[in-house]
Amino acid sequence: MLDNPLPKCLLLTVDDSQESLKPIDYLCRLYPERDHVSLVLSYFMPPLAPAYREKPTSREMGARKRAMLDAREEETRKVLDRARQALVDAGFSPDEIQEHVQEKEVSVAHHACRLADVKKVDAVVVQKRVSSKLEGFLKGDPTPALLHHCLVSPVWMVDGKVNPARAVVSIQDENASLRALDHAAFMLAETDARITVLHASKSVKAPVESEAFQPSAELEKWQETPEGKAMKPFLEECRWMVENAGIEPDRMDFAIVPSKGKVHADIQDYCRKAEAGILVLGHSDPGGTWGFLKGSVTRKILSDFRNMAVWVCQ
Repeated sequence: MLDNPLPKCLLLTVDDSQESLKPIDYLCRLYPERDHVSLVLSYFMPPLAPAYREKPTSREMGARKRAMLDAREEETRKVLDRARQALVDAGFSPDEIQEHVQEKEVSVAHHACRLADVKKVDAVVVQKRVSSKLEGFLKGDPTPALLHHCLVSPVWMVDGKVNPARAVVSIQDENASLRALDHAAFMLAETDARITVLHASKSVKAPVESEAFQPSAELEKWQETPEGKAMKPFLEECRWMVENAGIEPDRMDFAIVPSKGKVHADIQDYCRKAEAGILVLGHSDPGGTWGFLKGSVTRKILSDFRNMAVWVCQ
């Protein structure tokens, strides 16, 4: 664990529901020491009705508009005060909590991800299933909107009680996987979490597990296969990233598991058996986010994961 962890900044969007505050418990489990973690607490106010957007045409209309604006301001302050108090009670420094208030003009997903880019946060943290109060953000399936707009900031989706002691990073022979590991190494460096770099392969019949910095004979043998040779440079880059992040070598290992053709199922099965609380995914696709989501591993995992946090990096 690092003695002097680098600062982290996370974006948490809240509304007037208790459900929107659930990720706070996960953040507390992930970062027992929170003096280096800052948060951008954002609330997107409901827009005014069209009739109130224009200049009031009568004194009565003006009075109604002022009353509506006062009520909206009071509700906004109530939501933010409750969320801020919950964070302070959880051990976050009041000085490290920013507030952002904005009238919702498009979807909250769009606003939140645009704000994340402006603020240069390290991740956007959301509850997997929340009430419809976060209209347009988590109404139905939030995945397409979040991944469509959050092209720079990774998205952390949280469900249930999460044990962050074990993180699994899914690796394929693509740069998106390396970006995912780079993000995981940075965010987990000061924690005690063990990191497993996981690859699902059709060229193995039984799982191959190895310490990362002391390769087993089984891993070295697999790296002599065509698929293993293609993956070897990526595994070497993984070692460098983790070492560069200051993570102790004995906190990372490699796992190559047999693939039955359904990579999302292979990954989920491994996570369940390993009791992993964090799954980190990187994805990219020449067809764009929308085309990718139609049949992606990411979409399938996000549709049914339980009691985990899934980090998606693009």
